[in-house]
Amino acid sequence: MSDSGGKAEVGASLEPYNPDARATGWLGRWYDKLDVFNARVNASPVGKFFQLEERGSTFTQEMRAGLVCFLTVCYIIPVNSSILADSGGTCNPSVNCNAERFQIMGDACKFDDPVTNPEWADCIFQLKLQLISATCIASMIGTLLMAFVANFPVAIAPAMGVNAYFTYTVVGFMGTGRISYEAALAAAFVEGLIFVFLTVVGLRAVFMELIPRNLLYATAAGIGCFLAFIGLQKSEGLGIITYDGATLVTLGGCLPADRQHMYTMPDDAQYWHDLCWQAWRDDDKSNTLTCGTCTKAYNYLINEVGLTVPVNLVEACQQYIFSFAPDGNIAPAVQLGLPPRSANYFCGNPSKMRSATMWLGIMGGALMVLLMVRKINAAILVGILFVTFISWIPTESNAASYFSDNSEIGGGAGRFAYFKKGATVPNVSMTGGKLDFNALSQGETWTALITFLYLDFMDATSTMFAMASMLNEKIPGFLDARGSWPRQTLTMVVDGVSIVVGSTLGTSPLTVFAESGVGIREGGRTGLTSTVIAFGFGISMFLSPIFASIPPYATGPAIFVVGALMFEHARHIDWLDVRSAVPAFMTIILMPLTFSIAYGIIAGIAAQILLWVLCFALEACDSLFKRPGALTMRQMWLNNTDMFYRVFRKEHILIDELPGYKPRTTFSDTNEGDLFPDNPAHVAYAGPGTNKPVVRAGSDDPSSSSDVVADAKASQM
Repeated sequence: MSDSGGKAEVGASLEPYNPDARATGWLGRWYDKLDVFNARVNASPVGKFFQLEERGSTFTQEMRAGLVCFLTVCYIIPVNSSILADSGGTCNPSVNCNAERFQIMGDACKFDDPVTNPEWADCIFQLKLQLISATCIASMIGTLLMAFVANFPVAIAPAMGVNAYFTYTVVGFMGTGRISYEAALAAAFVEGLIFVFLTVVGLRAVFMELIPRNLLYATAAGIGCFLAFIGLQKSEGLGIITYDGATLVTLGGCLPADRQHMYTMPDDAQYWHDLCWQAWRDDDKSNTLTCGTCTKAYNYLINEVGLTVPVNLVEACQQYIFSFAPDGNIAPAVQLGLPPRSANYFCGNPSKMRSATMWLGIMGGALMVLLMVRKINAAILVGILFVTFISWIPTESNAASYFSDNSEIGGGAGRFAYFKKGATVPNVSMTGGKLDFNALSQGETWTALITFLYLDFMDATSTMFAMASMLNEKIPGFLDARGSWPRQTLTMVVDGVSIVVGSTLGTSPLTVFAESGVGIREGGRTGLTSTVIAFGFGISMFLSPIFASIPPYATGPAIFVVGALMFEHARHIDWLDVRSAVPAFMTIILMPLTFSIAYGIIAGIAAQILLWVLCFALEACDSLFKRPGALTMRQMWLNNTDMFYRVFRKEHILIDELPGYKPRTTFSDTNEGDLFPDNPAHVAYAGPGTNKPVVRAGSDDPSSSSDVVADAKASQM
């Protein structure tokens, strides 16, 4: 394409090879042989199975598209394993922690430093390796099914955003969430089966119509913010954002020696720590507990325990305060020593923004964005490799090294030793088949299941339609008038089956990757492209030592960039309509601020329902009292329940009886340049003093633009 000035678009994809303009000499002969080879493949059973000729493609074109697409999506291998490893997986503190540290700290040993508790750190490292294998195997199986069952040129892999919800909200960091890792896998397994069922019986399209579009787009944008927030933190990212006691978050990037980690404890625990520490310091063996702050100690030690004054406070603290007694003991739940150290830390002002790993990661992120601007494929992968290769230089002079002893992340020498193995046999013994179906009796498990279903439903469906729309541009008629494509049901069934496969292997739910569009842009038209992608995942499962050695400050920029790309969904929200804008904004902003995708979704849905009920009541009053410009009761009812009429194929009633209503545009007719291409164009009451209905954004009716809103406002002045 070219712009209005006639200049060729920078980075635009090359047009298909034109035989009338082929080169001469040896290159021309090579093209001749290539054409003969492609013609033979197209006529072969393989070509006919994948419909190469019908879709205007060739074998070599599909190979190229599949390779480029794999290079674009393979960043998910290290990123997904790193995120899921933060859940703690199947590592058990009582088994995998250092025995001495477990005796002192109990289950809190899983938050211990790798230097003092190397056994736990090794378990998490082994878990990460096996999650790499699980990610590769599940992605390979899902993508192969998409190739041979659906003949759809897309990649299937663990969904970004859903894996973060799985780890940080459902299971929690190192298992501090609502349910266990095994229970979350069981929830994902059942969710996949429900996904398949809803697709087969046709309810998927019904639910898609009922969910407000502004919340669909807001959820995607909110997950983008959530991912970006993760990518800016230290555990899985750059370390630019750190903890601050006054403002919660602040600028970070300090050196390890200047990091002050956060510790949290209840006020009651702090009281006993202070009292007993002073008793130990002063060797207080005769205390009458009459000081101004001794009331709590007197009530407990004298009234409940039964001691008499004076009290040997040193022995009392050892026996009745810091004792690991069985359940039922009246002793306060006070842990000896400080509580577990948080991974978050505070940076002193003089040392902020001095971390070499942070600056290397920023350079990698800048490279990703620059390559995207130039429309170079696999930009995210190139950025990850740039940072990774520099971090693999194991010299002491490399301050950003991931392998040296002076690495900002401890254990560099051990990582280097494992890296030198090069390849290993895939192993999923720690993650495969670890589903706990007994947990389905718990309400929290079903909460996670329903949220998984909602996120996957929204993500997979919208992504599939987007990929099908891209194919429709290359293959005219690929989409019909209702936006359906060949083998659509099988495509969605494969997506659900992939979730089931992934859960049995130990990974979070899988979905169609939006980056599959890169492969389609490169010429992917059939399942042969997916076959190449699956082959790439198959090879990668043997290379876990390499993928495990990719540092978090290499994947952090990738997570941030993916989050930024996901936020583009916010442009489809009608920000001029308060009823759409407020629930959407609540959904977006609460996801990163509460560090929970579920809380953001719940808040958005609750706000949407509340506004719908209140506006319905107010419009009903306007209709009952026959205020000027008010809709009739019938019109008011149609205006607020239009989604049900569309779901049950009764849209003609809206067209006939609701003034200003325009039929919803089918997906295949959507113009990507429209600001709100998929928003329902139903009428909103403009207020008293005007007879003009306000048609929401998305309609091309001249009277439905912002001018109508302006007229309505002017009439009320």
